Amino acid sequence: MKFKKNMSDFDRFTRFIVSVLLLLLFFIGEIRGVFGTLLIIVSFVFSFTSITAFCPLYKSIKFKTNKSDDYF
Repeated sequence: MKFKKNMSDFDRFTRFIVSVLLLLLFFIGEIRGVFGTLLIIVSFVFSFTSITAFCPLYKSIKFKTNKSDDYF
């Protein structure tokens, strides 16, 4: 199955940094409980989308920040 990249490098970098910050806040104990668990899930989704350069939400609303039509 091929997916078109729909995220720019800046978008990928920003999501990755946010993901790392959320994980850091969780592991140092600043974010706890159900809210912390939800943010961990969001962090993993952000990590996955930043690695693959494909965002399912962008595809569903037909939006992309990448100007090329590359596949991965």
